[in-house]
Amino acid sequence: MGLMHKDFHSGNIVNQSLSLSYITDFELCKPVTENNPENIYGVIPYMAPETLSRGEYAQASDIYSFGMVMLEVLTSYPPYYNILHYYVNLVIQIREGLKPKFKCEIPQFLKEIMEKCWNFEPLNRPTAEELKSQLEKYISDDNEIR
Repeated sequence: MGLMHKDFHSGNIVNQSLSLSYITDFELCKPVTENNPENIYGVIPYMAPETLSRGEYAQASDIYSFGMVMLEVLTSYPPYYNILHYYVNLVIQIREGLKPKFKCEIPQFLKEIMEKCWNFEPLNRPTAEELKSQLEKYISDDNEIR
């Protein structure tokens, strides 16, 4: 049985070292079988379009959020930092397919991974296992990007 974090964003990650981080705040974590569209929680810039538009939450929604966290880690800027966060407008834009722009140089393979995570269609996003496999291809034994 799988779990959904339901509030995955950079504020819920604790770094022990440059190569070791922990996900925290499992208060909203639920089995994938328990989805209540009436209770939507999260930090809007990290929330998936299907969650914002229909209240649907699945593991793929956490994958979308992972892509946003990945962007923040690589650029040092949170998603949509350059857009005024009038939340209603940002929600509408995300629901219509808005994706962050890359404001600095990022290796192409990492861009491709993030773009897959941000796929508008949840079923087209990679699974956590697929992400792990893709990322491991590019990490050397000493935790450096190849």
